[in-house]
Amino acid sequence: MHVMCPGCLREKTQIAADLSRLAKMQGSQHPRIKCYFDGACPGNQFGTKAPMKAAYVVGSEEFIFAVPDLQTPQGRLRTNNIAEYHGLILLLRHLRDLESKRDVRGSYLVCGDSQLVIRQMRGEYRVKKPHLLGLYQEASRLASGLDIEFRYVPREQNRAGFLLERRAGA
Repeated sequence: MHVMCPGCLREKTQIAADLSRLAKMQGSQHPRIKCYFDGACPGNQFGTKAPMKAAYVVGSEEFIFAVPDLQTPQGRLRTNNIAEYHGLILLLRHLRDLESKRDVRGSYLVCGDSQLVIRQMRGEYRVKKPHLLGLYQEASRLASGLDIEFRYVPREQNRAGFLLERRAGA
């Protein structure tokens, strides 16, 4: 039997109430917390290599990270899809960490503007590119313990994309 101290129980109850309130504020019948991810590989097509970036947004929290080139047997590789997967993986790690620290399960709507990544995560597309397989497997492993719905959103609705654009211009 797991016994919880009164302070811990109050904190757990408050966190559950906060998650529920956030979901209701977003107007969902099925209370899901909206989360966004994005990735970018600037200049990759034109030979001018800028660092890949990944970002995610959960509620009012915004995060942006540099993404290292992917090491493959053929050498280093950098693509928008690699950056997108890194954004998703970082988001999923964050959600899992939140749940493990708070001992409260949330329900999440994970939004991205990469049709490839969203459809692969939904099982609608196979992962054909060998360099994406490990990233897909890691994202699937992280998502497996979470209550998640994946949804494609157009670029102009992706809050993580706005974050990347703002930081690129700064």
